[in-house]
Amino acid sequence: MIILQKNPAASTDQRVSIVLPAYNEAKRLENAVRKVEEYLKKLGYDYEIIIAEDGSTDGTDEIARRLARDNPRIRHIHSDERLGRGRALTRAFKEAKGNIVVYMDVDLSTDLEHLKELINAILDGYDVATGSRLVKGSKTKRPLKRDIASRSYNFLVRLLLRSKIHDHQCGFKAFKKDAILKISEKVRDTHWFWDTETLVVAQRLGYSVKEIPVRWVQGRDTKVRFGKDVFYMFSQIIRMFLEDIARSRKFYAFATLLATVLLIFLALTTGVSNFLTSLSLINPEFLISASIIYFLSFIIRGYRFHYLMKRIGENSSLKKAILAVNIGQTVNVITPVRLGDLARAYVFKKYGIPYTASLGGIAAERSFDILSIGLIALLFSIYLGTRNVETYYAIAFAILMFFLILLLSRMKNLLGKIMQKARIILSPASSITVFLLSTLIWLCDIIVCYLISAGFGISIALVALAVAIGNIVKAIPITPGGIGTYELAVTAVISLQNPSSAFAIAFADHALKNLATIVLGFFSLSATNLTLKEVRS
Repeated sequence: MIILQKNPAASTDQRVSIVLPAYNEAKRLENAVRKVEEYLKKLGYDYEIIIAEDGSTDGTDEIARRLARDNPRIRHIHSDERLGRGRALTRAFKEAKGNIVVYMDVDLSTDLEHLKELINAILDGYDVATGSRLVKGSKTKRPLKRDIASRSYNFLVRLLLRSKIHDHQCGFKAFKKDAILKISEKVRDTHWFWDTETLVVAQRLGYSVKEIPVRWVQGRDTKVRFGKDVFYMFSQIIRMFLEDIARSRKFYAFATLLATVLLIFLALTTGVSNFLTSLSLINPEFLISASIIYFLSFIIRGYRFHYLMKRIGENSSLKKAILAVNIGQTVNVITPVRLGDLARAYVFKKYGIPYTASLGGIAAERSFDILSIGLIALLFSIYLGTRNVETYYAIAFAILMFFLILLLSRMKNLLGKIMQKARIILSPASSITVFLLSTLIWLCDIIVCYLISAGFGISIALVALAVAIGNIVKAIPITPGGIGTYELAVTAVISLQNPSSAFAIAFADHALKNLATIVLGFFSLSATNLTLKEVRS
C-alpha cells in the first residue's frame, strides 16, 4: 500500500456521491446501480448515485432516466454528444452534492467490499484514494497480454512522469470534491488517459494520495480496445513528458549549451581563420537574393496551410494563415521541442478555428514535409552515388506517420478528432497538391543555400543533399531551432567538396534563415496583437 502526504483527520459526517460513468451500458447499468445502492445502505453513509450518461445510443439514457425517476437518491446527468470519460466525470463531480465523490466503472470489476476503504481514506484526511491492482495485497484476474501492457504502461508513467503511484488506470477512485475540481482544471485529457493525468497532476499539486490494494476481475465487455486505446495511452505519456521538457529551464539551458558547443566544435574543426575568411567571401548580392527567396517561401508555407484548412472545411484567409505560420516557425526557432506547431494552433484558435482542425492540418503538413525532404535527399543521394541512412529513416518515418493518421483517426477521443481532420487531406487530389507545395518549399530552402555557397565551387546537387540531410537531422528536437545539429549535418556533406568553407556556408545559411524567420515572426506578432510570451505559454 502506497501512502503519500497524509493530512489531518477530517470530519466523519460527510455525504458521498457515487458517480457511474455510462456509455452504452444498457445491459448492465441497472444491475450495477442496484448492487452499489445495496452496499451503500450497509455502510450507512448519506449518499447519492449519479449516472453520468455520456451520449449513449443503445437506450442507456432511457434506463438511467427511469432509475432516477423511481429513486430520489439516483440522479441522471445526460449528454446528447459523447464528451469522453474524463469530461463526463468532471461534469458529474461539479454537479455532485456530496463532499466526497467516488467513481467506479459500471462493470464493477473492483470488488465493492473495497468501497468502505476508499471512502474512509478520504474521511481520514486524504485528498485522493485510488484502487490498485499492482501493489502488495491486490488480487487480479485478467489476460496475460493486458497484464503485461498494464505493468509496462504504469512503469513508463512512473519513470517519465515521476509518479509514485503503481496503478493509475484502476476505475475505482475517491476524492474530496474541492480537491478534484481544482485538479481537473489542470487535466487536459478527456478520455481514457484522464485517470492517469489526474493522479499525476494531483501529486504535482501536493495533494495527498492513498493507494489501496483491491480484488479485481476484468469484465467480459470491456470498453478498452487493446490496440488503438493502448497506443493512445502511451502517446499521452509522451505528450506529458514533452510538455515537462518544454517547461524545464534546465532542459532549455542544456539545449542552448549543446547548440553552442556544436557550433564551437565545428568552428575549431574547420579552422576559425578558414571560417572567418569564407564568411567574408560570401557575395552580399547573393545574400540579398537568398533573403528574398526565403521570405517568399513563407508565402508558400502560408498558402499551403490555407489550402489545408480549406480542405478540412475551415474558412481562413491567406493573410491569417501566413501570419500564423510565421509566428509558429519563430517559436520553433527559439525552442528545442517544436512548440511552434502548438503556437500556430493557438493563433488559429484566436481566429475561431478549433484546435482539432489546425492540429490535424499541421500533422498532415509535417508528414508531407518529411516525405518530400526525404525523397529529395534520396534522389540526390542516388545521383551523387552516396549512401545516407538518414534518407531511408526519413521516408520510413513519413510512411509511419501516414499510417498512424489513418489508424488514430478511428479513435473516439481528442486525438482521434485531430487525426480525422488530417485524414481528409490524405485523399489523392489533396495529397498531390500538398506534396508539390511541400517540395517547392524545400526547393526554396535549397536555392537559398546554393546562392550563399555560390563562388565556392559547390555543386547544386551536393547543396541539395546537404540541406535535405540537415533538415532531416534538424527534425530531432534537441536544440533550439535545430541550431548546431543542422550546421553539423550540412557541414559534413559539403565537406565532401570544400572542407575549409563548409561550416561557413552552413552557418551563414542557417543564420540567414533563422534571422528572416524571427523578423517575420515578430512582424506577425505585432500584426495580430499577440506577444511572444503569450503564444509560447
